[in-house]
Amino acid sequence: MCTIGGVLIFGDRLDRDRARRIEEVLRMMIVKGEERGRDSFGIVILGRDGELSVFKSRERPSIAVGRMPSIINEDTVAAIFNNRAEPTTEYVRVKTEDDIQPMIGDHIVVAHNGTIANDKDLEARFNLTRRSKIDTAILPPLLEKLWDGSLNGLRDVLVNYVIGSYALAIMDTRRPGRVWLATNFKPLYMAWYNDLKALFFASLDDYLIDSQNKPIWDVPVIRRVEPYTAMEVGIDGTWSSVSLRREEQGRRKRVLVIASGGLDSTTAATYLLKQGFDVTLLHFNYGHRAETQEDKAIRRVAEFLGVPLLEVDMDFFKVVRHSPLLGDGEINRVDEGREGAEFAHEWVPARNFVFIALATAIAEAYGYDYIATGINMEEAGAYPDNEMEFIRLLNKAMPYAVGPNKHVELIMPVGHLVKHEIVRLGLEVGAPLHLTWSCYDNRERHCGRCGPCYMRRWAFRINGVRDPVEYELPSEVEEEFWRGTRPYEIPKRPGE
Repeated sequence: MCTIGGVLIFGDRLDRDRARRIEEVLRMMIVKGEERGRDSFGIVILGRDGELSVFKSRERPSIAVGRMPSIINEDTVAAIFNNRAEPTTEYVRVKTEDDIQPMIGDHIVVAHNGTIANDKDLEARFNLTRRSKIDTAILPPLLEKLWDGSLNGLRDVLVNYVIGSYALAIMDTRRPGRVWLATNFKPLYMAWYNDLKALFFASLDDYLIDSQNKPIWDVPVIRRVEPYTAMEVGIDGTWSSVSLRREEQGRRKRVLVIASGGLDSTTAATYLLKQGFDVTLLHFNYGHRAETQEDKAIRRVAEFLGVPLLEVDMDFFKVVRHSPLLGDGEINRVDEGREGAEFAHEWVPARNFVFIALATAIAEAYGYDYIATGINMEEAGAYPDNEMEFIRLLNKAMPYAVGPNKHVELIMPVGHLVKHEIVRLGLEVGAPLHLTWSCYDNRERHCGRCGPCYMRRWAFRINGVRDPVEYELPSEVEEEFWRGTRPYEIPKRPGE
């Protein structure tokens, strides 16, 4: 609903040049941040002695900043600002200075992006006096009454009493030289300008730097304040953070494993089960060639592991098509599957992205903490959506894909492994590899020539173990290929 931002200035008193350069960065941030707030602008500057300087305007930030006097001087240690986008529910026709953020209490100053949904309840419950009807105005008196000044104390106030969305920047005139940053799912970023010895923060990373045509060594270090985190930073070099998530003690972590019935997801599921997770398998029947065999395999795997299986039948990919796995074109079997293993001939458009999106909705609705996939490094060589970076970046977006105070995280137990390492792990943890299906075809036996079959056969061969599944290859070829390997031993079921 707003842009918030500011700066914490380290070191001794500022000289004129450093003060000017810090102010230039602040002004750039204010102007860039206008896209997230145009209805008013305010900035509060904190001096070393705890004195405040305030500039507020009802004009657009880009106009107001042109009228703003010089604000950073030799005694400045911190400043926070707000570009307000006034919500319909908080509209004020005639604004006074008290209606313009940052909100100022007796000694607490707060810049807030988001909505406090229970501000009236807090006002009545704790007999608070605020200076504006705008929801954010409840925060300074609330903190002044309930906050003991510690980071854990701030966490307790936010988690136990505040309902709504927020990214917060907080200053305290009684403790100049410190800022507190907190966010649930509203964005907040920090940038360290080493040459200025100053920590800047703002609602978006783009607002913090002017990096166009600059080499990387001239661009400040930027870090996101992780969602559902509160931080305290001091010019004395102190830096600490706490989680704003409610932890349920003693409950087993629940994981939804997107499972095809193949080697990778079966090994991942078994590994997680061994690690003490409460595992449920999630299988998608999406109209692909091997649907019948994969469906049989996943049911066998679920029964062997003794875990629940959730199957989803979907027609979405009948619309998508444009893939040999969906019936458009032939499965690649060039060079005994080597080329099929090294290039994405059988790519299904956005398949893993779609699966993860649906799994996220299910996980949120039914209280799963994690979603696991069989993504791995081997297939990342050909398939972009098997790259570890894909999962890492989706995790960055996950707090914005689920509801407030919900937590769903993507994990990839075999993401760092290649195929023969996955088979080795599967053998070690007792995964039912003998029940899995890897082939792109829907025959009674694996074809032995498509990309997955090629990788599977060699993965077992490298581990010196004969693959327990059968292939549609001449017996003499098979006997020669598996010569010198040991027989596969069927593992015991969990609990036996």
